[in-house]
This record gives sequence, structure tokens and C-alpha cells, in this order.
Amino acid sequence: MTYTLEWLKTFDGEIDILNIEMSCLANTIEKYVSQYKYVYQTNMEAYPEIILSVPNSSIPHLLGLSREHHVNLPTNNAGSIFEGLKDDWTLERLNGADNGWFNENKFKIVGTLLLYQMLHGIECKFYTTEGILNRQSGKRFRRDNIYFVVFKLSNGIHYTVELSHERGNQYFPRSLKINDSSITNCREIELTLIDKKRIKSSKVRNVSWFS
Repeated sequence: MTYTLEWLKTFDGEIDILNIEMSCLANTIEKYVSQYKYVYQTNMEAYPEIILSVPNSSIPHLLGLSREHHVNLPTNNAGSIFEGLKDDWTLERLNGADNGWFNENKFKIVGTLLLYQMLHGIECKFYTTEGILNRQSGKRFRRDNIYFVVFKLSNGIHYTVELSHERGNQYFPRSLKINDSSITNCREIELTLIDKKRIKSSKVRNVSWFS
């Protein structure tokens, strides 16, 4: 089961988070959002074109599913975590294995469902950290090599996806922040999606939930 493309395009952030099926979420994201490279044109002279690579393995960290944010995962391999979400890693199991995880990351689940809109420029804004990387206000951005930020306001919640430099003009989504004020001093820029290409899937070990 997956959400439809039309649903992703019009999703307004209003949803009963506790009743989200993680397998539905993961399969939807893989079908329409991840395993793609997005090519954008910008209005920045230094970065006329950038490429955003979004492999399946980048999604778990956006959901707060990593060693640092969830203490009882069957594996810490991001690719295997994503495959688990497509299978039997239910929200009930994730929540039961770490009581604090859901309350801390529940809006990241919603934010992940907003990724389609954010990466396709639907009612969102783009910012560059270029002017503040060497200032105190840009200290975290500099540490995490973050050059661009995508911002979306939905149902009263501020969602920001931070893009880190990988190589050349290629970037990847490092983190998804909720109601974060770090972009206050960032400069808004124009980004236009001009191409979207599938990434070949790599073989990943399947890890079932604890028996």
C-alpha cells in the first residue's frame, strides 16, 4: 500500500501520526521521492546548478532513526533500516522499543511525508548558508557542511531540510529540523527543479524486527 502522488502533492500536514503505517510511508517515499537525483538551477553565480542525491539510506536519519536518536534498533545500517520500514518495522514497535523516540520525532514523520513538496518546490522556500558559515550563527552549518536549506510551513509547523555538500556540485539531505530558527540569518535564493533521474538501487541486507 502507498499514498498516491496526488495525495503527496496536496498533503497539508494534518494527519493522525499514531495511525501512520510506516510500511506505507516508506514504500511511498521510495516510489516518488527517494532513489532520485534532483537537478536544480539557482540564481547564485557561484552555484548555477546543484544536484541533490536522495538515496533510500538518507531517509532514516531524517526520521530520527539512528543510533543517536533511537536506542533499540535491530540494526544501525541506514539502508537496512529503510528496508525494515518497508516490511515489519511498525510505528508500534519503534515506539515500544524506545519510549522517548516518538515524542521527540513524531513531526519528522510528518515532515518526511512533506518531502515530495519540499524537493519539488511546492509552496516552500530555499535558503543558502553561504553568508553566515564563518559567523557564530553559522557554526552548526559549518560543522555539518550545510550549504542549502529547504523551508516549508505546514499546519503551523516549520519544517527545514538541511542539505550537506557531498562532492562537486552534489548534495544530500542531512537532517530534518522542526521549528528550528537557524535559518533566520540565511539568505533566500531561487531554486528551480529542471530534471529528476532515478538512482540505481544497491543491494541491502534485510533485517526483520526482533523476534
